[in-house]
Amino acid sequence: MPHRPYLLVHARAKFAESLAIGLLLVAAASAQTPKLNIRTKNGLPFEERGKEQYERLAKQFDLKKYTITRDIIVERGAINHSRPVLTLNMRFLDDDDLALSAYVHEQAHWVLTERHSGNTKELFEDLEKTFPNLDYHVPEGDGELRSSYFHIAVCMLEWQAMEELVGPQRALREMEWKQKDHYKAIYALVLASREQVEKILRRHDIQW
Repeated sequence: MPHRPYLLVHARAKFAESLAIGLLLVAAASAQTPKLNIRTKNGLPFEERGKEQYERLAKQFDLKKYTITRDIIVERGAINHSRPVLTLNMRFLDDDDLALSAYVHEQAHWVLTERHSGNTKELFEDLEKTFPNLDYHVPEGDGELRSSYFHIAVCMLEWQAMEELVGPQRALREMEWKQKDHYKAIYALVLASREQVEKILRRHDIQW
């Protein structure tokens, strides 16, 4: 028959294990993606597939930290944009990582407009001084000087979010893919000068 000291130690270990599991379950429950209000623009079957993809990703990943606005429109043929309502297309139906990156990219725009609208002038000046002569013409930039510089911050926030969500290797893969697809100069700059960009973001307290 086991000695009582062994039973006491065993009981304490089981209690500690149960407590740890309970705390993890509580943390997981409190960090779930908030309920998203996703609707399609035209009710097309193709748009419904996009809606289902983002609903699935919201269940698969904890997007609470990366969800500023919960109102989302899925629209066939649209260019992804953040305002006035966050709108996503179905370009990445066959690549969940790229679809997820589009989601956090547009949410990152809301980080700037909702939390840092008062210091965007200083952010722009800091970025332009650090990285002069950024090519803002499409496809190197977004076609406008100021917003292309702001996209440096947005793309950095996107990269940080994707690293936390899918890991460094998959996050790097999507960043390198986008560098060859659109905002080429912006993504190239972020990839080559991450430390400098993150330093600027910290200086202006820009974070998720």
